[in-house]
Amino acid sequence: MGNGDYISKLVQGVRADLVSTEHEVKPLIESESKDAAKIASQGIHELIEAIRNFEVNGASKRLIRMDARTEEVLKRINPTFGVNVTSFVNFLCWDFLENNPELVHEIKQSIQKL
Repeated sequence: MGNGDYISKLVQGVRADLVSTEHEVKPLIESESKDAAKIASQGIHELIEAIRNFEVNGASKRLIRMDARTEEVLKRINPTFGVNVTSFVNFLCWDFLENNPELVHEIKQSIQKL
């Protein structure tokens, strides 16, 4: 199952981010916050559109357990944004693996050691 170096480095990175962001808090000027809200709104619309257009290719099914918080969000995804929950979950998994290739590498390394 690997030597755990990946998880240790990941935890150290998260701790470093938490410590550095706590000390870097600065008040926003009102115009900056309005501009940031506009940019975030545009980004959200693009993200929702990307999820809607995400093609799920495959016939595999996997039973997964969701906690109550996640289930409440998933129940509202389709009625609110018209996004299929299966596409949403597939998009999240794909995006996570694309943005964290070191995890895939660690899995491959662990399998080779077996």
